[in-house]
Amino acid sequence: MVWSISESRTFKRCQRQWYFKNFVANALAKDPLRHEAYLLSKLQSVSAWRGNVVDSVISEFVLPSLRKKQLPKLPEAIRNAKSLYDQQVAFALRHPLHDPQMSPSKAGTKFAAFYCMEYGGSVAQSELDQAWDDIQAALTNFYEMTEVHSELLSATYVIAQRALSFSHSGSSVRAVPDAIAFFRQGPPLILDWKVHSFGLQEAWTQLATYAIALTRCTPHKDFPSNFSQLNPHDVRLAEVQLLKKQVRRYELSEDDIDRADAYIAESVTLMEWATEGKTGKELQPTDLPPAVSPDVCQRCSFRKLCWSAE
Repeated sequence: MVWSISESRTFKRCQRQWYFKNFVANALAKDPLRHEAYLLSKLQSVSAWRGNVVDSVISEFVLPSLRKKQLPKLPEAIRNAKSLYDQQVAFALRHPLHDPQMSPSKAGTKFAAFYCMEYGGSVAQSELDQAWDDIQAALTNFYEMTEVHSELLSATYVIAQRALSFSHSGSSVRAVPDAIAFFRQGPPLILDWKVHSFGLQEAWTQLATYAIALTRCTPHKDFPSNFSQLNPHDVRLAEVQLLKKQVRRYELSEDDIDRADAYIAESVTLMEWATEGKTGKELQPTDLPPAVSPDVCQRCSFRKLCWSAE
């Protein structure tokens, strides 16, 4: 089993949603049910999608230039975002999710799938317009947050969206920070872009997990040579609220690390108890309880599969 912060949140929200995503969805499966679950797992709210557009522009357009000690002009970043926005909106509104020849990997960067298209058949233009306004605002704020890109420009190396894995409580833990900056002098900095607001506790747990993952994973080949000497409390952490133009910085104590370790261990244990040692083939959706709140069901990508299993 692979554990991550997002999977722990899904499990807490609804164990059946977690089941369909982790035990049923499979891109390569010939079984129609498993393939459909994989396609449904790609559905997003418009709000979540707009955040991904911002993440993509910063990770794939801005940060590569920062590694060369250059900051591209804001209008260039906006044009890049608008191109991505237009392509993905056009694709999502066609909603070819169930076309026999459609493949998310083949669709590439233009792929997007909206939850409301699958379960409602339409999306309000006002919602798309607001998403674009938010994307522009987030990127504009990023450029105005000089302390953030100044830190990135001063780094010796910046990595975007790098997967970090380590073993914990008999499971593999996977974490993918938005950006990691290494410095010639001083500890690394992990940055997490937010285009929405999480509670302080939720963000703290996510960033603490990133710090633990960074210091316990098998170092990638491009990591600094002194990397193995780091402890989680050495890592600097920053949650960058792009719509609010705010930076929340976090420091970890040894007690904080113990709390994060305990959280991971408890979450892994609960997941193991829920499956009762059964393999993915042995598990059935009815082996796991549904969400308590009907609001969760109304926002669940796997709603049709879950309800048909009853």
